[in-house]
Formats: sequence, C-alpha cells, structure tokens
Amino acid sequence: MELIQSADNVLLMGHKFADLDCFGAAIGLLGIIKQLEKPAYIVIDRKKQLVGSLYQKMAENGYAENFVEPNQAKELVTKKTLLIVVDTHVQQVLESAEIYQMCKHVVVIDHHRKMVGHIENAVIFFHEPYASSASEMVSELVQYFSDKYKLGRLEAEALLAGIMLDTKNFVVKTG
Repeated sequence: MELIQSADNVLLMGHKFADLDCFGAAIGLLGIIKQLEKPAYIVIDRKKQLVGSLYQKMAENGYAENFVEPNQAKELVTKKTLLIVVDTHVQQVLESAEIYQMCKHVVVIDHHRKMVGHIENAVIFFHEPYASSASEMVSELVQYFSDKYKLGRLEAEALLAGIMLDTKNFVVKTG
C-alpha cells in the first residue's frame, strides 16, 4: 500500500496473451488501487488476449479507461511509476518487456515455479508456487490493505474466474 501511495501512477501487467488468471489478478488489484485514488492502468494487448467476454464486461462497467495498449502505456511511465507484474515472473513473457525496463519500481505477484530469466530487481517479489493462481494470491493480499477497502462484485467475479481457470474448476491445487 505504501508503494502504491508513493507512486505517481500504477501500471498492472501480466504475460502475453493474457488469460483469466492474469487479467483477474490485475482487475482485483485495480479495484483496490482505484479506491486509493491513484491513477492505475492494466497494460493489455486488446488483439492478443484470451479474456474476451470478461474484458468486455469490465469495459462496459467503467473500466475501459483503465485498459491501455503497451504503446500507450509507455507514455504513462514516469520516474515514480510503480509496475505490478501478475501471473508471471519471467521477463521474456511479459506483455511488454520494454515497459518493464522503463520502470524503476517493480512488484511481482506470481504462483509459477521459479524459472530462468526471472525478474531480479523487484522491490517485492511475492512468489508462492503452492498457491493455485495469481488471483488467489491477490484475493489474500487485498485483505491486508485495510478494512475500509473492499472489492466489488465485478472484481470478485474476475478473481473467481482466474481461480477457476487455474484450478480447473476447483479440481487441481485446492483443499
């Protein structure tokens, strides 16, 4: 929360060909960041993503202005931009490696096993390979912000979609 509050703006970015877990985790964080009244954007290539109907639902419900293409996002980067990377920790699969290189302050939230080429300069590297999904990790993380910040139904549904995808409808990595 301190990193978010001290930033000029926040960019949320996952991997190329964003899936429901990647996008759901970003939406969950965006919901909290908007309540902190900090400018925040999800970097996503609209033509190369796997979240069509969820993307459309979020855009129709007030989130369209928070979605930016990688080329647009470059213009938003300042010395105090915070980049939060979700659902990956590998530089080569980021939606935009160029944006990552432009940002001085990076947070990583990921559940995949650590791989070669991982992001090394993260201020916070929240890595939990035993978690079912990045959306599960964000669901747990948001409760530590404060009791006054709550996710709405849309954000909760986006997180649930991510959890359901990565658990294969609660069959894998669930207790």
